[in-house]
Amino acid sequence: MRINNQIVIEWTIARVYEDFSFAKAVDNGLKQVNLNEGEKVEIHQLVNIGEFNNEKIFLIILNVIASKD
Repeated sequence: MRINNQIVIEWTIARVYEDFSFAKAVDNGLKQVNLNEGEKVEIHQLVNIGEFNNEKIFLIILNVIASKD
């Protein structure tokens, strides 16, 4: 979900999961949101929401910034 200059991604993993990929979660979330030409993202915050039904829930908040390339 994109709100102005931020992208919020819900990340759910099993409570006991030895091999998880933060990068894969971000990549999958970015595939659902279109970045405009000249935009890139930086990590703003990772928020632990809690545990529900043996899963850990996080929010990944990214800032959308202008690329300096």
